[in-house]
Amino acid sequence: MTAVDGAAPGFAELRRDLPRRSPRAWRFGALALGSRAGALVSDGLRIGHAHGFDSGPFMAHVYANRPAGRTSFGRRLDARLLARGTCRAFREVRRLAQQAVVDAIDAHTGEAPMIADLAAGPAPYLLEAIARRPGARALVCDVDPTALAQAAAAAERLGVGDRVRTLRADAFDRTALRSLDPRPDVVIELGLYGIYPDDELIERHFHDLAELVAPRQVVLNVQTQNPEIEYIARVWRDHRGERCVWRLRPADRLLGWAAAAGYVPGSVTADSQGIYRVARLERRDP
Repeated sequence: MTAVDGAAPGFAELRRDLPRRSPRAWRFGALALGSRAGALVSDGLRIGHAHGFDSGPFMAHVYANRPAGRTSFGRRLDARLLARGTCRAFREVRRLAQQAVVDAIDAHTGEAPMIADLAAGPAPYLLEAIARRPGARALVCDVDPTALAQAAAAAERLGVGDRVRTLRADAFDRTALRSLDPRPDVVIELGLYGIYPDDELIERHFHDLAELVAPRQVVLNVQTQNPEIEYIARVWRDHRGERCVWRLRPADRLLGWAAAAGYVPGSVTADSQGIYRVARLERRDP
């Protein structure tokens, strides 16, 4: 798909750099320069450009939804960032995800369920759900030590530090998955699939979860459409310092991969803009 008549460009097009003499290249180049200049005064832009707009620290700023920066102009600029449709969807998905985690805890038939978030960032939805359900425990995993430190500090503030453990690990590392101890009853993967474009990687990951971890439930989300997807790809940078090209996927595709691995939907919800779907999956009995 190409960006014609207002249609969003497809993933392959977003991955390609625009021709240097293209008016679109000039426009997005100017927007990128403006974003970097804004980072001098806007806290959100500063965090995004320093850590990545897909990072735990940036998501924590979006969730807090408190414009901050140097001078009144910086705070106004930060307020515009936080009011973007994508950032509003992030906050809505947080609430939907938190409820899905609470529902997963309530659906657990045993005692003291272990909930593992394999790419947690600061994990606010998980920690708040744990605070609401005193019998649950949590394992917070991420590759970003800053995000893990934020999660640990938040757990202490919420009074759940004794029920939360952090672990630096990659969600796609089969060795890390195999060594999880105790095995989680519920696995959470939110915001993960849009960062990784490889369909085969995600499809195989569902089978790895089923084989190596075997949780009874999985809570996930998928970004199905986003009118800001080209702006994000050409202006924002990810945690690796590369262009923030996110992969949009139909919800049915994710659910099909999950079904092949033995998981069926318990519930599926969407934010008000229809950007995300949040699903709670249940392991299908043989």
